[in-house]
Amino acid sequence: MRPSVLAMLLFSACLAGPAAAQVNPFRGSSSTPLDAGDIEALTAATNRLLNHPQIIAGESEGWSNPKSGAGGTATAGDAVRRKGLACRTVRYQMTVPGPRAERTALLTWCKTKDGWKIG
Repeated sequence: MRPSVLAMLLFSACLAGPAAAQVNPFRGSSSTPLDAGDIEALTAATNRLLNHPQIIAGESEGWSNPKSGAGGTATAGDAVRRKGLACRTVRYQMTVPGPRAERTALLTWCKTKDGWKIG
């Protein structure tokens, strides 16, 4: 699988809600996997960004995990509507040590009564 597809799976599985167990679809791929600390830092950045009261396109939140050397940004995109829900695109840029260090993903998050979910 291409790294961008795997990144999408990672975000879908790990950031859709507050999950106690983290799934890492980079395992077994040619890319260096994000570890639990990376996912925790990335999730916190996403939550800070999406929960900003007056979020605007282009606003970013950074994340890093000094232990693994991974880091990146979550950047707000356009506000959109899906299935009657207020949603927002978020572009992720990540750097991890090892081969294929640069990764990107674009997801759409929708605000539900239970919080932000991938739309």
